[in-house]
Amino acid sequence: MKKMKIFTLALMIILGMSLFAQDAEIEKDISVDEQEEYQDAQQEVQEAMEDVQEEIQEAMEDAQEALNEANINITLPNTSTETNRPKMGVFLENLDFQSAYEMHYDYNYGVLLSGVVRGGNAYKAGLMKGDIIMAFDGTKVRHKEHLTRLIRKQAIGNTVTIKYFRDEHIYETTLTFAAPKEEKTAEGMITEKFKTRKRISVGYGGGSWIPVWYNPDVEELNVALANLGFADEVIPEDGILLQGGGGKGNVGHGWFIGGMGVGYKNNKTTKVDWTLDDGTIIPDVSRKLTYGMNYWGVTLDKRYAISKKFVTSLGFALGGGKEWLKVKQNADNGNIPNFDFNDPQFGTNYDYTSTLKMKQTFVIFQPKAMVMYHFLDWLGLRLEAGYVASYAPYGLKVTQNGEKVDFVNEPDIDMNGFTVSIGPWFGF
Repeated sequence: MKKMKIFTLALMIILGMSLFAQDAEIEKDISVDEQEEYQDAQQEVQEAMEDVQEEIQEAMEDAQEALNEANINITLPNTSTETNRPKMGVFLENLDFQSAYEMHYDYNYGVLLSGVVRGGNAYKAGLMKGDIIMAFDGTKVRHKEHLTRLIRKQAIGNTVTIKYFRDEHIYETTLTFAAPKEEKTAEGMITEKFKTRKRISVGYGGGSWIPVWYNPDVEELNVALANLGFADEVIPEDGILLQGGGGKGNVGHGWFIGGMGVGYKNNKTTKVDWTLDDGTIIPDVSRKLTYGMNYWGVTLDKRYAISKKFVTSLGFALGGGKEWLKVKQNADNGNIPNFDFNDPQFGTNYDYTSTLKMKQTFVIFQPKAMVMYHFLDWLGLRLEAGYVASYAPYGLKVTQNGEKVDFVNEPDIDMNGFTVSIGPWFGF
């Protein structure tokens, strides 16, 4: 493959020499546009000649290495001028779509610095690993090979302007091509010691199903439900499992904005003896309890990368919450007057059923911390801990059969409590 490439480039050189030989005559007869095309062709030929020289040098180095391994004492001529060329002291990579997306880079040109030699010219100019070189001395940088050619055209001592992208901002710096410093080892080999500054991606966002173990104070609410004939601890006082979902996206500088919502619902039934106003007792009247709790909000998090697979974040959720219950009473064995609601406007259905509803809404603020480990590029495991602080601006709302009533010995209800969540995360 290398021989075929050398042959192709050599053919281009021959054609280029032919073009140069006819240069004077051609320029007399061609238009301005044609002259520009002709100059572009000359430039391509020049670049091809440089590529051929590199290929030849690499081939000779490979051959010299093979001779040395075979203990054949033949020294091939060295055509390289590498030690006389200026160096930036960087390692280059062409940009791919994912890297540009994660870095919020909106341009279709530029070259990524995958490494910077410590103490080199780029290091002294303030460039870092992860920077994107956008322009070199006023010329837009299209790809890695293009930047390499621009560097080769410089001479030791030249100073150029570098335009680069970092952390969603564009900067400029000046770089001077100082002579490269070489360090010889005991064996006489030339080495360059460097240490690059690492910057790890914090991710781009994602979403998932979110389970939350939540521990609010529901003791007074359980007492109120016990007075209505239910068990002593209808709502588990050691915590409940809320479920829901959420997601977030990277908006720059490690900040993520998103949304989430989780909820819980439970049903219980019991039997009570219903005493009428005249003292009559109707046994085994059914009561059904439906209890629910949920909260939701907008999230804001600041992420920090610990390693390529570990990220952590600090943030909060700000939104609303609701806690509600409904107790429905019905009987199949007779007409049951309900709280003397004999007004015809309530309808005859209240003779057999009665519904008690309680609802309270909250403003919630939830500070939280998260750590996430990524198994794959699109799948990770997240652990999050936080605390829900709540405020009820309107108090408890109680209705009996659609009419607002007062609740005697009203329970003190809030949504304050610690939260722990562990589950999968799709995305990064």
